[in-house]
Amino acid sequence: MKTTVFLFCLMLPFFLIGQETRPSYCDELPETYEKGASARKALPKFSTRAVKLYKVQVAILRNTNPANYPFHPKLVARFRPCEQVWVVESKDTFKDRKKAEELKVELKKKGYGGCYITELIGYE
Repeated sequence: MKTTVFLFCLMLPFFLIGQETRPSYCDELPETYEKGASARKALPKFSTRAVKLYKVQVAILRNTNPANYPFHPKLVARFRPCEQVWVVESKDTFKDRKKAEELKVELKKKGYGGCYITELIGYE
């Protein structure tokens, strides 16, 4: 009996490490509106218009915690649980691509050689 309890306690950390940390919604794909269009209500309408926005992305970190590194104060890291990565990007979102280019040049001068501009769609 003691041996069984000892082996269980010895193997417990390996079982806990092996558990998946992704949220369940990553594997549950949503049902699209084309599948059940007749049974579903239409999407709500708002008096907004789509606007193209820009961010400067610096890094995508896999198996690395960004808290262990000092980043530029204009950057922020956000976790994407489905991909299990940290995305390091600009805090600000720019409507003008020229301002995003200016930040990109500034960050390249500071040593972030692999930065690039990403496009987003926002609504105003």
